[in-house]
Amino acid sequence: MRFFCSASLAAIAALSFGACAQAQDLPEGKGKALVRTACSQCHSLDVVIGQPRSRESWTDVVSQMVGNGAVLSDDDFNLVIDYLATNFGPAGQNTPAKGQPASTVPGKSGN
Repeated sequence: MRFFCSASLAAIAALSFGACAQAQDLPEGKGKALVRTACSQCHSLDVVIGQPRSRESWTDVVSQMVGNGAVLSDDDFNLVIDYLATNFGPAGQNTPAKGQPASTVPGKSGN
């Protein structure tokens, strides 16, 4: 019985550690620390990582989060949107920041 309890606790700990490690694996980029801080105050970062969205959709979601109490300055709001759209946009697609031509995004051409 003792072995079973120890094995169960070890399995739970390993799963919990794996989930935490995954949530912390945000891609490097300007805005990473802000996203980690602002978005994880109310939910895990898995919510962010698991839901690729367009720039417009991220803008709507972050606006809703601000409406729910998230505190972001205008500059921080734009930085969060840029980071999320670039790193968690539609699959295989980097989305350029507003006013930035698509040709400056790696893998995209301006044609």
